[in-house]
Amino acid sequence: MTTHTFDQHVRKETIINVVINVVINCAIIWLLNRHKNTISAFGDEGFRVDISATAFLLFFLMSLIVMSIQRAQQRANKLPEFHINPQTWRHKLFTRLPYSVWILALGFGLFALLVFAPLTVGVLTALSITEFSPLTYTIGKGIWVAFFVAIMTRAIIEAALIKPVPNKS
Repeated sequence: MTTHTFDQHVRKETIINVVINVVINCAIIWLLNRHKNTISAFGDEGFRVDISATAFLLFFLMSLIVMSIQRAQQRANKLPEFHINPQTWRHKLFTRLPYSVWILALGFGLFALLVFAPLTVGVLTALSITEFSPLTYTIGKGIWVAFFVAIMTRAIIEAALIKPVPNKS
C-alpha cells in the first residue's frame, strides 16, 4: 500500500494525463494541418467535426486506459485508500453503472461528445470564429484538451474504483 493520499494520487494522475493527451493531440493536429493556410469550421475536415471526433475518442480511449490502470493498481494494492461518499452525486451514479470498463469508457466518450463538443462549438459560433491558422488551432486545441482532461480525470478514476472487483467463481 502506498503512503500518499487519494487526492495526491488523483493530482499526479491528472498531471500525467494532461501532459500525455496534450502532447498526443497537438502532435496529431499539427501533423494533419501544418501545410494548410487555414482550418475552417465547415466541411468534413472542419474544426467542428474535429472537435466532435476528438471529444468522443479522447475520452473513450483515455477512460479505457486510465480505468484499466487504476483497477490493476487497486488489485495490486498500490493505490491509496479510496472512500466512497454516498452523498456525492458522482458516487451515487457510478454505483448504479455496470462494472465493465468498456461500457464506462463508452459513457465517458458519449458524455464528452454530447456535452463538451456542443459547448465548445457553441462558444466558437457565438464568438463568430469560423477559421483558425494551423498554429492557433493547435495551441487552442491543446488548451481545450488540457482543460477537459483536467476536470474529468478524477471522475474517471472514481468510476474505475467505485465498485469492487467482481468475484470470479
